[in-house]
Amino acid sequence: PPPTTTTGKVALVTGSNKGIGKEIVRKLLAAEEEEPITVILACRNPQLGKAAIKELCAETKNTNNILKLYELDLTKKETIDAAKVKIEETYGKLDILINNAAICFNDATLYGKVPHTPFEKQADVTIQTNFFGTLYVTETMLPLLQKSTLSGGIIPRIINVASSAGRLSILAKSPERIEQFTSSQFKLNDLKDSMKQFVSDVESGVHEERKWPNTCYGMSKVGIIAMTKIFARTYPDICITSVDPGFCATDQNNNQGYILAERGAVTPFLLATVPDEDASNLSGRHFYEEREIPWSYGQL
Repeated sequence: PPPTTTTGKVALVTGSNKGIGKEIVRKLLAAEEEEPITVILACRNPQLGKAAIKELCAETKNTNNILKLYELDLTKKETIDAAKVKIEETYGKLDILINNAAICFNDATLYGKVPHTPFEKQADVTIQTNFFGTLYVTETMLPLLQKSTLSGGIIPRIINVASSAGRLSILAKSPERIEQFTSSQFKLNDLKDSMKQFVSDVESGVHEERKWPNTCYGMSKVGIIAMTKIFARTYPDICITSVDPGFCATDQNNNQGYILAERGAVTPFLLATVPDEDASNLSGRHFYEEREIPWSYGQL
């Protein structure tokens, strides 16, 4: 059957059954836009997703916007492919993609909840999930985002939730690498090769002598910010930004953060809903608390 013609916008938020992702969904659901928004809450555990949907639907006052649940796991390409097919068949386009899902190995001695994973075992799963998983979601959804422009002349959005853990200064031991990652000539294949090299060097026990940082999560977020800038150069008709939500209290850090997840959701939400005339010159930039900040965080 032909896709339902959606009068409003369609937004997909990954990893959104809890934490910052759920707060972004909550804000989109409450948004008083000129046209309704269909918000797709995407997460890897449908049971947890159903609980989040129930909670959000019970509290929303806005009856214009619609909330849907999709299964999407960054480590399972078939769930990403299935989500794309479902969006295409149901709506024919996607207007907003918010890449929020990520994993983080935390110090088990600090939180005491999970067995400790040695550093050399963290690299592959962290980079495969946070970087390559997010990249696969983005590349899979790109044709639907491009259809958004055709359907209504609007500027589609990709918002990548990053972190100060991915600040450029973590690459400070290698000025050449900083130059490479910040070059306008840096291509997606170069970035993919670098991320694979990091994993390989960590697993071989040579990452320090090769001047890589001692953080797999941080390196995955360096990759996300670099990817944002590469995609912004490659797809000028889409507004593609990265956001540092701040150190929010979430399950990921056992609620050690000092910022509410609701506060961390503000900038991603604003970037998703800012008017087209303002969105056109935001692409490729990195944001924190509603303003652009340098990728160096002033530390280089």
